[in-house]
Amino acid sequence: MQTTVKARGVVVGRALEYNFTTLRISRAYVSLLSRPEGEAAAISLAWIGDHEIRMHAAPPAGDAKQPLFIIDVFDHDARLLIDSRACHTVAEGAVAFDEFLHMAEPAAGGPHGTRPN
Repeated sequence: MQTTVKARGVVVGRALEYNFTTLRISRAYVSLLSRPEGEAAAISLAWIGDHEIRMHAAPPAGDAKQPLFIIDVFDHDARLLIDSRACHTVAEGAVAFDEFLHMAEPAAGGPHGTRPN
């Protein structure tokens, strides 16, 4: 019985984390859509040490399969773009965000969500 309760807690915890991430991506996308046309500034999603995960508008391509937005991870110390993903759905953005978060955590040597001074 204890194992079942613990396993349910892990499943519920992961579901809540996924929902929180999806909400974060959705809110950032709404902010992106609300910006004046031509404003190219990125929306910061999270800081992990010197790494920043950001959302950008996708460049217009006139393609039927154009992504909604692009998520990237940028190393401010090295001034280097580490990786980026074109996302066609909010769910894809949530997955990319989680992957970048887990990628940056070991490099930063700490928990996610910390911003440099």
